[in-house]
Amino acid sequence: MQAEEDMPFQKGDLESVMAAHPHVARWVRDFEERYGSRPVYYGPLDRDARKMKPLNLIYITKEPIFVHIYQPPTDGDEISQTLWFGLEPQLTDEEENVRRDLIETLLKEAPSAPNFTTDEEFENILSGMIDRYTVIGSGGGQKGGRIRQLLGMDDEKIGVTREQRERLRYTIIRDLVRNGPLEPLLSDEMLEDIHSVGLKHVHMDHKVFGMVTSNIRFRERELLARYLRAMSERIGRPVSDNKPIVDGALLDGSRINIIFSDDVSMLGPSFTIRKFAEETISIIQLIKWGTLSPQVAAYVWICLEYGMSVLVSGETASGKTTTLNAILPFIDHNVKIYSAEDTPGVKVRHKIWQRLVTRESKNEDSRVEMFDLLKAALRSRPRYIIIGEIRGIEGATAFQAMQTGHPVIATFHASSIVKMIQRFTGDPINVPIRFFDNLNFALFQEVVEAPGGGIARRVTGIDEVIGYNKHSDGVLTRGMFEWDPVKDKHYFRGMFQSHLLENKIAAQMGFENKRDVYDEMERRTEAIQRMADRDLTHYDDVFDLIGIYYSNGFDAFRSAIEGWVGINHR
Repeated sequence: MQAEEDMPFQKGDLESVMAAHPHVARWVRDFEERYGSRPVYYGPLDRDARKMKPLNLIYITKEPIFVHIYQPPTDGDEISQTLWFGLEPQLTDEEENVRRDLIETLLKEAPSAPNFTTDEEFENILSGMIDRYTVIGSGGGQKGGRIRQLLGMDDEKIGVTREQRERLRYTIIRDLVRNGPLEPLLSDEMLEDIHSVGLKHVHMDHKVFGMVTSNIRFRERELLARYLRAMSERIGRPVSDNKPIVDGALLDGSRINIIFSDDVSMLGPSFTIRKFAEETISIIQLIKWGTLSPQVAAYVWICLEYGMSVLVSGETASGKTTTLNAILPFIDHNVKIYSAEDTPGVKVRHKIWQRLVTRESKNEDSRVEMFDLLKAALRSRPRYIIIGEIRGIEGATAFQAMQTGHPVIATFHASSIVKMIQRFTGDPINVPIRFFDNLNFALFQEVVEAPGGGIARRVTGIDEVIGYNKHSDGVLTRGMFEWDPVKDKHYFRGMFQSHLLENKIAAQMGFENKRDVYDEMERRTEAIQRMADRDLTHYDDVFDLIGIYYSNGFDAFRSAIEGWVGINHR
């Protein structure tokens, strides 16, 4: 979160926002005229916003984009839906004609334009071209309103006002480089899931306000179909009537599922986007949110440092990938890591990281599946293999990797250790139950009701896998941590009972008395708590501090915590 002095506008100062952004001013005036009330400016949104009554506020996402959240008053006991309005610069009909002319000209010049390798470079090139082909004047598309034969000549430039040029710049870059009409949605870090079905208004799961309804929708099926085709081609997973369902990742790492064909999606082409925060969430941030405790983090740290395999498991949208990414800095920073995924979601900051992604193809010989990626990873002898999500037969390969001494970290859909074992040993994964003790422990996570309302994620338990019992033909497990939903607190139930800490890790750490490992766990718990107390929540801060531990030892790491100036405080 931005420091208050870095915020572009102060909380409550709606007038300054309106003065700087005419599109916000127009929206507020129209809203006030229609509904008789004026929203308040909240600034960057936080979870305290849910306490505001009545709910009528504007918050900033990324300039020039703002969001207006409004809950209309209702009669009696009726529950009102919460409305989400994306506020972005809008073009008039005349400016829309200018936009088409500019894009036509930009596309003509594209073959001779400078090469670029990043979206930022592309944006800068487009911005420069827009400046060349417009001139600040009286506005309204002067000089004929169209760039015709001779590109770049002064008498062929389009006359615009300064405000018009900025609106044109935003809209053209939004449509050619960014996410088109979905840009306001994808710019909002508070949105988790975005649901679009046919021509209905888009609905979203909001971190603060729950399910909200947006003012964004596609008005024509052909426009929606064209947009989804373009988006699917851009992410390398083309959709068509022959292949109507695709999964992929957007540029910011968010996952998208597209259902394209009308005979499959009866209400018209649809898509769901599961958003990921641009900034990777750190383990310290999860602790501050209550997802897990410092003691849970210390336990996971020791296990990952000494090569234990773990599955981060839970139901859909329980935050599995977020937790997986958050625990990766606990792996020794000097080792090789491989990741294998269908849809990119794993984020690794280690120096030696090989990122592998499956490839779809009509040609069977050209297709690269998860099974192929895992086989390739095994040949490279990495310290850890990270699997974005185990869903099918690749699960058996993951267990083979564990058997050969390659620790694995993966996510999985199961809400308990019993259900996990049932799913792994049944179709289609079919891991022999006697192999299950190659997994060391599993971390379970759920979506729960947050204290004070809304939703939250909680690690609800950690179970160690002790071994296969041939007499009962079952797997022995032991619970290490459990979460108390009443007190919203995590309890360590494994003191002097941890099979991993005492029988697998203590000797590697050099302890003659294996129970000394619990003192080490407590020492790390205190250090992690100190990081949380100092609000060192940025992922890069956490990674760099743990890097000091791996380079210079625990004392240097603990000293660094005290003197560290975090990114959030710079």
